[in-house]
Amino acid sequence: MKNILLFVILIIFVNCTQKEPKVINFKQDISPFTKDIRPLHVELKKFNSHYFSPWQNKFIKINKKDASWANRVFLKNKIFFSENTLPWDSRKIVSIINSTNFADFNKTNLYAITSKNAQIRNLPTNKPFFRGFKKAGEGYPFDYLQNSRIHINTPLLVSHYNDDGSWVFIQSPFSYGWIPTNSIAILNPKQKNEFKNANKIVIIRDKTPLYTKHQEFFTRANLGAIFPYTSEDKQFYYSYAFINNFENKSKKIYLTIAKNSAMKFPLIFNSNNIKKVANRLLNQKYGWGGYLANRDCSAMTKDFFTLFGIWLPRNSAAQKNAGNFISLEGKSNKEKEKLILKFGIPFQTLIYLKGHIMLYIGNKKGDAMVLHNLWGLKIKIGKKEGRYIIGKAIISDLYLGKKLDDIDTKSLLISKVKGITILSDL
Repeated sequence: MKNILLFVILIIFVNCTQKEPKVINFKQDISPFTKDIRPLHVELKKFNSHYFSPWQNKFIKINKKDASWANRVFLKNKIFFSENTLPWDSRKIVSIINSTNFADFNKTNLYAITSKNAQIRNLPTNKPFFRGFKKAGEGYPFDYLQNSRIHINTPLLVSHYNDDGSWVFIQSPFSYGWIPTNSIAILNPKQKNEFKNANKIVIIRDKTPLYTKHQEFFTRANLGAIFPYTSEDKQFYYSYAFINNFENKSKKIYLTIAKNSAMKFPLIFNSNNIKKVANRLLNQKYGWGGYLANRDCSAMTKDFFTLFGIWLPRNSAAQKNAGNFISLEGKSNKEKEKLILKFGIPFQTLIYLKGHIMLYIGNKKGDAMVLHNLWGLKIKIGKKEGRYIIGKAIISDLYLGKKLDDIDTKSLLISKVKGITILSDL
């Protein structure tokens, strides 16, 4: 009897301790892929034309109807859920929409710059709009009001303020939307030209602390943020940012930035720099549209290439068209991978599938390898659709999750690949 009882306990223990198949099967280190890096020509003039584009216009060059799309969409569909998982009161949604003051669209027209990291929102509120928490691919972190994260020192054009002046509708170099008024500084022509014409440094480490010349903490900057260069010593770069001094005037704040957290912009596109940057992007948490200041797939690729003076648009569909696109539609999975290995240039090629973008990093024993930031893989839970959550930036092959019992081969990355974009001609 004792032997039978011990056998039953052993079976239960074994079943309870069995692990699910390991999904991330590769060492998370970019170093082995950076041995033979092809040189990449960079036209900084082209980068700057995009980066400073808000300062090249006198007014936002989209019409009021397009600018206010969120008002119509969220007024029509008012069934959204808040951070407490309960439905939004539709009257509060209407109140937020009514505060947008699009009667003043393109009437303010001030040149500005972000004075700290911020979030571009589709409506003037930091509160989330979730579509529900029961359906796979909805709920956290998919906030429908999230447009994009934006770095400190990003040029802006201000269209107008909301009703109480707490938010501004802006054009950034890559998007339109709302950011808090206390996140910007209004610049006069002299300040704008001084910043634009200065040599630059770029942040190479997330959450880099910035200190004033009196060593008082100012704020933090993330990998990809650009700062004007003023001088340097053995330990620090010296730079500045702006803060609003009210009455649409701004004040320059002189900053000290540790040299282990920044480099002169743009970085040289070589093995050491690629390794340094890419390894710091690995394992960073996923944030849809930059939700909670984290990166999604296209924010990761954009920040990676920014350091090297290469401009990419903000979303995956636009990034697909940033270089020479080669369609792979209609090909089998084996044919797709063969063509990726044939034409792909490591660290200069994007791999596109609908709603996702990946950076091709090279060949590992005949497998095409990628660096990408993703939320999860589509799986089946019984008869329902589910997600196998990854939620961070990883190195993987294009058959990620193939050993999962509940994944459909149609949901594999390689099955959904639409094409590749070669950036080396930029």
